[in-house]
Amino acid sequence: MKNILLFLLLCVLISCKNEKSSNSYSYNLKASETVKSFTLDSDVKYNAFYLYTFSDEKGKEYLSFLNYRTNQILFYDLKTTDFLFKLNLDSEGPHGVVQPTGLYVKDFDHIYVSSYAYSGLIRVDTACHIIQKVPYGTTSKGYNVLPSYTPSSHPYIAPVIIDEKIYITQNAVDRFHPIVDTPLSVVIDTIQKSCEDLPLTYGVLTEEELAVKDPRFSRVFNGKEFIYSFYVSEDIIVTSVDNSVVKKINVKSKYLDSPIVKQEVSERGPQLNLELARYGDLVYDPYREVYYRFVYPKTTLEDNIRWWGKSVYGRKKFSVIILNKDFQIIGETLFPESIYNSYVFFVHKDGLYISRDYQMIYGQSEDYMTFELFNLVEGDV
Repeated sequence: MKNILLFLLLCVLISCKNEKSSNSYSYNLKASETVKSFTLDSDVKYNAFYLYTFSDEKGKEYLSFLNYRTNQILFYDLKTTDFLFKLNLDSEGPHGVVQPTGLYVKDFDHIYVSSYAYSGLIRVDTACHIIQKVPYGTTSKGYNVLPSYTPSSHPYIAPVIIDEKIYITQNAVDRFHPIVDTPLSVVIDTIQKSCEDLPLTYGVLTEEELAVKDPRFSRVFNGKEFIYSFYVSEDIIVTSVDNSVVKKINVKSKYLDSPIVKQEVSERGPQLNLELARYGDLVYDPYREVYYRFVYPKTTLEDNIRWWGKSVYGRKKFSVIILNKDFQIIGETLFPESIYNSYVFFVHKDGLYISRDYQMIYGQSEDYMTFELFNLVEGDV
């Protein structure tokens, strides 16, 4: 009997150890004292949904974003935060871009803008000349690529350029195409000027997730795979480049019960939308081979604020899940409320920079953009 009891005790201890090992999070994002502040012109209204960082051939680093109200693309020195120059895009003539609706900057040789006036991507150079137009067109399966694709950094749906092909995402618009048959991505051959839809569609969502009618997602590329993060799903979807090999991986936050909550129709819509429980953008950090998934637990906002148009400043409450290169959760950090703009961030060799411009309550100035550095650390913070 004594031996049996010892054996049972040993089994319990091993079970508890394994459970603790599988559920323990060993990494966190720790705030540093490093803050970068970028001064904005008087004609630049804060909206950083089209913001990218990149390097030139000499290793100099830049931050760039679109001021779509004035047809301008601004460039800053990422290290010093000094303003460098802006591209004043023509709105008429042979090099005219009719009010840009999106931006992607890979480097100075790959600056793409989108416009509702043109069904495709427009590549411009630093002299504000249009050097290439990439039309969308119709795939061999008869799918018409949506003309309203607007590359953005929130939701993070930047184009992915592989050789001479550009992989772009598609919105779910039922009046154009049945949602469950709409591809998540299409690939455009910039040489042949042809496009093909990839096989993965919005049908990958469950009926319950589709019923929420919030099909937004972000997409990143790690050099060999695409990873999709739907706002209403606990799972992320990892696919091959051609989207033929697909696997779902559960990435549930410890701060969110379920994102499957439909927003009620109300005059308080903008406020309710910022209170809903949802998942957010997924970001790949190639320097540390980890992923960051933003999470938005349900929260309550102040009723004495007019919330219309305030979504550019992010969410009041959020956390960030940390995944290793095998998509296992190794940490989750809950951030202090009402400080950071969770929609605006960038990954750097130093760490993850997140905007400090929540600007909902305190009447902060819109004359700058500020980013605080967060370091990936092992252990509690």
